[in-house]
Amino acid sequence: MQKIKLFNKNNFFILKTEQIVNSKIEDVWEYFTQIRNLEKIMPKKYKTKVTIGRRSKLYSGKLFNIRMKILPFVYSNITSEIKAVEKNKYFIDSQIFGPYKIWHHEHHFIVNEDESIKIVDVVRYQLRGIPFMKTLHKFFIKKEIIKTFNHRANKINYIFKNHN
Repeated sequence: MQKIKLFNKNNFFILKTEQIVNSKIEDVWEYFTQIRNLEKIMPKKYKTKVTIGRRSKLYSGKLFNIRMKILPFVYSNITSEIKAVEKNKYFIDSQIFGPYKIWHHEHHFIVNEDESIKIVDVVRYQLRGIPFMKTLHKFFIKKEIIKTFNHRANKINYIFKNHN
């Protein structure tokens, strides 16, 4: 089961999700730090493809590029950089180029007392200053982000349920 919150604070939208998986931290870390696995957990409708950076290990400063369908007939290239990494604990990526003015995504992995893993995502984002963007966010973007993270949680639960 995933907990999810999306709220506005200091001109940023903040998304926070939490979910528990029953697996070893090493296995969860290995899966999440293979950027190409993003293709497996994103909804198919986005046709997500990692075009640069799909093979090498995660490290601070690593650049990667994702191509995804954001609207019917509209694709976006998103370039991001890994800003920080602490093995088996967290990594942070930040969009350099893409559809958001700012997209800062923290991925945290916490080992619980029962050895299960709590996966916490914290995303801070700002929209571009395009007319009607706040309205578009309220009626479309916000819902799509929540649906995407719910989809990711379901995929992650399935992967790690069948992983042990």
